Amino acid sequence: MKWLFIASTVLTLLLLGGSAMFWTLHASTGADVPRLRAVGLFRWAVVVVLGTFNIWIFTRVGGAIIDIWFPGAPPAPPPALIDGQLPGRPPPEDTAPKN
Repeated sequence: MKWLFIASTVLTLLLLGGSAMFWTLHASTGADVPRLRAVGLFRWAVVVVLGTFNIWIFTRVGGAIIDIWFPGAPPAPPPALIDGQLPGRPPPEDTAPKN
């Protein structure tokens, strides 16, 4: 999943950079073709970002469905604690006087 995010970030930055370049060309010359190319590259950048988000979400949804339909072994139960004992510590000693 890390490589998907890296590839998506690089591709998005390249598309936005190309869009900015063509938008600057349109702003400086007033030609219509660079504006159309800038708009097209920007829209492709949006497609890449939304597609990456969809892959991330549906990977989690698919994993949850698999976990629901094919559950793994349940976790081991925690050890029983004696009254006053904290997890990871020995049981308290009896300090009360014995009658």
